[in-house]
Amino acid sequence: SSGINAEWPLRPGEHLNKPPFNKNFNMITFDKLEPLQVLQVLNDVFTYIDDKNRKDLREELPEEMATRMLKFLSLLNYRPEVTLEEFQTGIITGDRFIVQATLYWILPRVEQLKTRAYLGKYLVKIDVPEEILQDDEVEKLHEEYLEYLEQFKEVHKATEALKSHTYTTADLKKDISKMETEYEQIVKNIDRKKVKVESLENLEDMMEAVTELRKEQERQDSFKEQKLSIRASIQTADTQSNRLMHQLRELRSTSGNLTVQTLMQRLEDEYSTIKRMVESTLPHEIEQKKKSCLNKQKVVLEPAMTDDDLRKLQADERTAQSQLQNLLQEKQAREDDDRGDEKLSMFRKQATMIARKKQDMKAALDSAREQLAEAEAEVNEKKMEMKKSGIDRVLTGNEFKAYVAQIKSKGNDYKAKRSQVHMISFHEQYVQIHEVSLLRIIKRL
Repeated sequence: SSGINAEWPLRPGEHLNKPPFNKNFNMITFDKLEPLQVLQVLNDVFTYIDDKNRKDLREELPEEMATRMLKFLSLLNYRPEVTLEEFQTGIITGDRFIVQATLYWILPRVEQLKTRAYLGKYLVKIDVPEEILQDDEVEKLHEEYLEYLEQFKEVHKATEALKSHTYTTADLKKDISKMETEYEQIVKNIDRKKVKVESLENLEDMMEAVTELRKEQERQDSFKEQKLSIRASIQTADTQSNRLMHQLRELRSTSGNLTVQTLMQRLEDEYSTIKRMVESTLPHEIEQKKKSCLNKQKVVLEPAMTDDDLRKLQADERTAQSQLQNLLQEKQAREDDDRGDEKLSMFRKQATMIARKKQDMKAALDSAREQLAEAEAEVNEKKMEMKKSGIDRVLTGNEFKAYVAQIKSKGNDYKAKRSQVHMISFHEQYVQIHEVSLLRIIKRL
């Protein structure tokens, strides 16, 4: 199945029964899980590694779930034994051996993967296109970003080293005692030096010279820092200059015989194109998106349709169909009076085509009516079952939301079927009118 041997000794239940999962599985209960339940177990393991994976798979689309899981497994550096397409298909369908193989790899090293997932969020470098890096500010920000990544690595290493190094009470007491001894020795040494210095005759001159020496040393250190900063700036400028020269050489090699006027014309054309998009195309697209969002919001905010609403819509539909039929008959009668006998052959061809369309539409109408009758019979049957069961209670919040969603879905189905019936009736009336017209013309002949 999916390119993985079903005889592998995969027993992820042994790991899942231990903390922090505590699933209480055995080989039988784990094998009886449904595909969605197996995927939920895998997602629970993902959630322990990184809480961003906390999802209810019943509320997530399969494609989105597969994309999220594949991206997370790639972050964990997991390499499946099957092809990427087979693995993606196995995740979407909940293939038991695909999921078990993944759990078999993850569970023994779950703590390592938890650290890797934490680091992956910060150490995955952002891929910036080369043309965007040509901007000086963007390049500077990108270099700072890379420096922060390196600093994060060093700080994390130091933190892990501190966590791994444990101190006992005896070690701390020993270190404190040693520091106290060193402090006493330093104090005694300072007292001795102080007595020795106070006995000198030119103490003030020497103190002044020492102060000047300290200032000069500090100035020298400042000069060294400035020198290093200037060297770094020169190195950055050289790098930027080399990059710009490389770009210039590429532009010269690709430009050929282009002149300054040609380049300016090209830039003006590009500017005009971008300006036109900003001023006309993009606002139009944004306006269309806004209208689409408003229409969708109106549909969502519409109240659920009741049986009375459906009956009213059906009555309106019958009235509109009757009016449309009368109008079509009047129009067809006027057109018949104006047409000549030379169009008889054209009407015969149209009659043949319309007869075929009528048969197709009639078959579709019969099918739609059968489906509607089946749906109504099913509704009546469910109502009788509810009456026999004596169900009479107030729906909870979640049940009411589910009920409203179901009613909206049925309303949408009804609208689609009503539109289909309307179209079929329209074509049928059109065919009837054409038949009457053709019969009149034939009688005249």
